[in-house]
Amino acid sequence: MTNLITGLIGIVLFLAFVGGLAQSIGAVPFILIVMIIGAMALYDFYESVREARQQEAAKAGQKS
Repeated sequence: MTNLITGLIGIVLFLAFVGGLAQSIGAVPFILIVMIIGAMALYDFYESVREARQQEAAKAGQKS
């Protein structure tokens, strides 16, 4: 649960920083790069959370 909260905080701070940077620079190629990298970071966070939940479920199933 702690990894979920800290990961979410990290993703939000990262996206806020690079989003603000992209807005201030205003160059279309940089904005596209930020959007792609942001989407990749969100996907990686989603996969990490999903994998952790699957591992927790497998551990809970083995204990029963």
